[in-house]
Amino acid sequence: MDSKDIKRKKIADAAKELFADFGYKSVSMDQIAQKAGVAKGTLYLYYKDKNDLLFKLAEELLDSFKLFIQSVEEKHLQLIQELHEIIYNFLMYRHNQKFLYRIAREAEELKTPSACRVIEAIDKEITGYIEQRLNTAMKEGLIKKCDTSILAFVIIKVYSALAFEWEEKHPPLNERQIAESVSLFLKDGLIIEQC
Repeated sequence: MDSKDIKRKKIADAAKELFADFGYKSVSMDQIAQKAGVAKGTLYLYYKDKNDLLFKLAEELLDSFKLFIQSVEEKHLQLIQELHEIIYNFLMYRHNQKFLYRIAREAEELKTPSACRVIEAIDKEITGYIEQRLNTAMKEGLIKKCDTSILAFVIIKVYSALAFEWEEKHPPLNERQIAESVSLFLKDGLIIEQC
């Protein structure tokens, strides 16, 4: 790592920490520079503005998630297992990363435009991957013909609801319970055929 990369990392780390603690909207470039231990002008050598900095952080997250998807694909899992591993881990990562969790909350609660765009870009990436994977499965005859954009949306919402919303009124589910519940609906369906 050269000195430019080290400075860029210090700035990114400082921004993530401040965004996680105070939210995107409440943090200034001055605060980021101070936390990173660099002059404010140095920030602008690397990032056009706070918005650019936020989007660069989001791009880094997306790049690491794409690498994770590749590693899952290399396992050659069955479709339901592959979808589970990718969606569940994506949701847990999004929830457990304090910076990303705070940006998602800010997008949801305050509707901060930059936070909303970042979360939309991240969600679009995962939904796009799931939709593409479902299209491939449909062409291979692994799933029934359907609107894969709707199905991708529903699958992600079901995972999200079971992973986070369920525990608001019930004991939390573990990963296996979530996987089995989603598998029941996707793989086996709900209605028992009558003779």
